[in-house]
Amino acid sequence: MSHQPIVLFDFDGIIITQKALEYTASIFLKNSFYNWKNIEKLRLIDLARMFEEADSKNRIKALLGIIKVYKQYIPRLWKRILFFMKFRRAYPKYEKYETLKPDLEEILTKFKEHNFILGIVSNTSKIRLNHFGEKFNLTKYFSVFISRDDTPYRKPSAFPIFAALNIIKKKFDISIENNNVYYVGDLPHDIQCAKNAKVASIALLSGHGTKEGLENSDPSFIIKDLKDLLEINSFKKFLLD
Repeated sequence: MSHQPIVLFDFDGIIITQKALEYTASIFLKNSFYNWKNIEKLRLIDLARMFEEADSKNRIKALLGIIKVYKQYIPRLWKRILFFMKFRRAYPKYEKYETLKPDLEEILTKFKEHNFILGIVSNTSKIRLNHFGEKFNLTKYFSVFISRDDTPYRKPSAFPIFAALNIIKKKFDISIENNNVYYVGDLPHDIQCAKNAKVASIALLSGHGTKEGLENSDPSFIIKDLKDLLEINSFKKFLLD
């Protein structure tokens, strides 16, 4: 039996604004102590995202990740270690100011009214995803939440999407039709994740990715703002019923 569209969303830059990480990055980039190098074309969100992607519940693993990814920006090893400790303590202080993306709740409400099945698939930690899930009462919209702690591999691997679809399959007792599954992301690795899972990809230009990078990733759809989701023809035929 055919099912309603399944729309899976990335989290940072799609569900929440991630201004806390950007603000923290701006503070650290102003600190000449770290002797920053090669940052002329580095955006605040790029620096912040690198930290988030390298971070882990395992402190040693996280430290080794930071040492590696920030080598070209902070040449001195001991300063990279200090950066890791200070940044990790700093950015959670500002996440209390984080908000949902504009127009998001209106769109999610519209989807739920028409029985769309919604989920979140993110590389963020389970603790952090649960925290914001409770803060913004996201369970009233989303039926499944997949964090980096729920699968053996992170995006761009297909595993996170497979994990979400497996839960949906059991929860709704349906046979998944990949041509009716969509993943909304704002970075090229989100688009690649959808491709690896053989589902449709929707690139959001108002997230944290660059227009060039997203276009080059060749998504199934490109939208400027979240509200443009309602104009995708594949969705409109369900929304107009």
